[in-house]
Amino acid sequence: MKLLPFVLGLVGSGLLLRADPPPGYYAAAEGKRGLALRQALHGIVRNHRVIPYASGAQLDTSDALRVLDQDPANSGNVVGIYSRLSRSKASFGLAAGWNREHLWCNGYGIESREPAYSDLHNLRAEDMTVNSDRGNKYFDESNPSDPEYANPAGAEALLSSTDSDSWEPPEFVKGDIARAMFYMAVRYMGDAAGEPALTLTDAIGQITASGSSMGRHTVLVHWHLQDPVDAAEAGRNDAIYRDYQRNRNPFVDRPEWVLEAFMPQLTLSVSGTSATLEWAADASPIVVLEATRTAISNWSTVTNVPTQAGAFWKVTLPLEPEERFFRLRLP
Repeated sequence: MKLLPFVLGLVGSGLLLRADPPPGYYAAAEGKRGLALRQALHGIVRNHRVIPYASGAQLDTSDALRVLDQDPANSGNVVGIYSRLSRSKASFGLAAGWNREHLWCNGYGIESREPAYSDLHNLRAEDMTVNSDRGNKYFDESNPSDPEYANPAGAEALLSSTDSDSWEPPEFVKGDIARAMFYMAVRYMGDAAGEPALTLTDAIGQITASGSSMGRHTVLVHWHLQDPVDAAEAGRNDAIYRDYQRNRNPFVDRPEWVLEAFMPQLTLSVSGTSATLEWAADASPIVVLEATRTAISNWSTVTNVPTQAGAFWKVTLPLEPEERFFRLRLP
């Protein structure tokens, strides 16, 4: 195992260091994209060692978070993912302390069932009050025109903002959170008893307690690109693999796979007064929206219905008589 020459934090009497994935760990995923890549990554990271969510007699997730989210400046504390507050490890479960935050909300398909419920790639330490403030809000950019918009999100979440249904975390952890969401979407595909089929979406109406969707998909892609993997995130990924679950987050090790796995590869061709858009049939579905220059803020779904031709979907879009603009959305 190759160790890089920087320390991320103290763990007991040892050190939490960054390491490379084992040779060949991702061999089955190389050269794939779209659904084929997601399925290959699922096959690699599934069947991990399950750490109990709670246990009085053996190692559980609260014990693991004491190590994984330890404050680098104070080995007796953990740091909250949103609040960035440093809390004593001994204050776990106390009203003025910290607890376990599910990034992919427990109420959106996980339903307190292991292994998803206790997956350490999805669990982070957080201040008790801030965890409650976030509740079941999906991740998105906060809307200042929302009547419940608040920035900061709360007295103990000074670097986050919120509105009536979404939560926007601090800038420097947005990528970490996004990559955790992409991990959950490939780890849990509903092919094993007791495991949910988790999906990411831009259709916020699908994010409900009766479903297993989470979002916002394209915003998470943007956050992933905006906030690259840093040493702390890589070290946490290594520690989960080495000391706990024996599986890794592929999107921390191979950030380029986010676009290859979750964004359709598009081809655009223009002929005369029309344009044709094509994308692979096994990619995530997309919705094409249009607006005219005279009503640029009024986006609506194109009337032309995409059709499937072999391995591709395609849709032909008129460019005249009035100048048109097109944008894409993941459903």
